Amino acid sequence: MSACGIYLSGAILIVLALSARASLADDRHDCEKLKGEASLRACSAVIEAGTHDAGTLAIAYLNRGLEYFDKGHYDQAINDYSASIDLAPMNADVYNNRGNAYQAKRDYGRAISDFDMALHLNPRHALAYNNRGIAYANRGEFDRAILSYDGAIAIDPAYAGAYNNRGYAYARKGAYDRAVDDFGTAIALDPGNAPAYRNRARVYQNLGRYDLAVADYRQALDIRPSESAAQGLKVSEALLAAKTKEIEEGAEAETATFRQMPNTDLTGPMIGKIAAGNLDQCEKACGKDQACNAYSFNMWNSVCFLKAEATLRFLDPSTVSGLKGETYPPPISNAMMAMLRFRNKAFPGDPVRASLQNRFEDCEASCEASEACIAFSFIKASSMCQIFEQAEEYVSDEGVDSGAKRQVVN
Repeated sequence: MSACGIYLSGAILIVLALSARASLADDRHDCEKLKGEASLRACSAVIEAGTHDAGTLAIAYLNRGLEYFDKGHYDQAINDYSASIDLAPMNADVYNNRGNAYQAKRDYGRAISDFDMALHLNPRHALAYNNRGIAYANRGEFDRAILSYDGAIAIDPAYAGAYNNRGYAYARKGAYDRAVDDFGTAIALDPGNAPAYRNRARVYQNLGRYDLAVADYRQALDIRPSESAAQGLKVSEALLAAKTKEIEEGAEAETATFRQMPNTDLTGPMIGKIAAGNLDQCEKACGKDQACNAYSFNMWNSVCFLKAEATLRFLDPSTVSGLKGETYPPPISNAMMAMLRFRNKAFPGDPVRASLQNRFEDCEASCEASEACIAFSFIKASSMCQIFEQAEEYVSDEGVDSGAKRQVVN
């Protein structure tokens, strides 16, 4: 009986050992091959087992970092990428991935450092060149961004995303012809590239090529519906209709025509400042003055600024600007974006979207993340977040806190 018992005990130990080895092998396989929660759990099991070599652990930390990044848990992703780098410091891909996580946190300095390291380890890392270009563009350093995109394209001439990103940088510099060329190349390489169609449409709209802008916005919406493309199409169609009507009537307007730009202020030499009750009065004042080629009308204070020329445009929720005739649009400012806060104030009018948010800060973040949002109001009692495309002058209301986007220009 004793011998039999000893034999069974040994067999159980062998089975348990084999089962443990099989479990470890399964975790490693699932960590490397699966996605989502299954991969995250398996990678955690590999890391916590304490029996794997450095190479296996480096891959487990990398894969778990990827899963955390996909969930938006950027700090946890950075911690795991850092652990993977400690175990395998020559892997350029991990530096590139950690750079993406820093970029998602808007820590562009650290992101650029990681992309630089990825390129040091692998000078032909096209993704790292492209991602570094995005970081430079986010800092408003468009010349450096363009050089980085050049590097990505030199390595991979079929890299549609890099052409689209370089086109965006050219557009922000006001180099519209180069921007159109790059967006066209991106579309030729990837006909399903909705952002490239949308970006080219914006440039065409700035150039007054409204028919081409409408066509590109419609193509972008067919590929992938988006709020920004829908709003862009709406504006371009209205501008095209106005231009078409003028042509069909076969006569020049009795007064000067203007290209209006909502939520926009202009820098440039000022020739006059007048009180104006509304936008129409401001526009007529500029139209009657031969020296005036642009205006900025502050809706909140009913003040009209007449300008000899427009040298730069920037986002301002209180202002509508106009350019006379075929005046060429000036470059867009690369100044930092700020969220202005107005406590106990409310924006009147009908919002384009409303949703429940836990806090004022969540409502503010929702506006900041939306290209169509220029201002918001957070109703304290109901936790309702209202999103506005244009901001009329705010009114006092102790039950509401509000905010608006504005570029900070000295």
